[in-house]
Amino acid sequence: MTQVDARGASALLATRFGVRRIGLGLPIGIRATDAFFEAIRGVSGAGTPRKYQAERARLVDAYVDGHKYVYGRRLAVYGDADMVVALAGFLTEIGAVPAVCATGEACREFADRIREATAGAVEEGSVAVDGVDFEDIAAHAARERVELLVGSSKGYAIARRLSLPLLRVGFPIHDRVGAGRRLHVGYRGTQALFDELVNILIEREQSGSPVGYANV
Repeated sequence: MTQVDARGASALLATRFGVRRIGLGLPIGIRATDAFFEAIRGVSGAGTPRKYQAERARLVDAYVDGHKYVYGRRLAVYGDADMVVALAGFLTEIGAVPAVCATGEACREFADRIREATAGAVEEGSVAVDGVDFEDIAAHAARERVELLVGSSKGYAIARRLSLPLLRVGFPIHDRVGAGRRLHVGYRGTQALFDELVNILIEREQSGSPVGYANV
């Protein structure tokens, strides 16, 4: 599991007061959410409640149903480094290719974290870049022939320019109502994210087809 930066409030509490600290990435996807619940079990000694076991089972079932729509699709992910790392792991888990992973932060470990999150599954030629702006992201996305952008509303201009759909994830999302209520973590949040991603890809296929999915 990708570890977060050693600095911050949790490190301070561990150093000064001996509070136990467990470093985890954002729980997006089955593997990452499993790790989150495993950490809770390690601390509490209690098993995962049935409610979350049921959410996990439904998510696995959705992966099976939707895999044919996402497998091999090339995506560009941008935003906060921790969010991009988590999303790259999720995309690899569902069979998609995070062909471009980009953050505006200066993060020397970014490429290594992406490789770790994707378990080396990111194909050769894919890029993980830090300290970039949207013009850089647009250039990489065009070069890597991505089919979808994943990130905040700030990427809408380049999505429009490249004629690519945008899956809005992260902060800020200022051009859609209810952004603050959207859940993308845990099994249930991953379910919502997966459904939205699959539906965007299906809509793209329909829009580019003379018959769409009509029964003829």
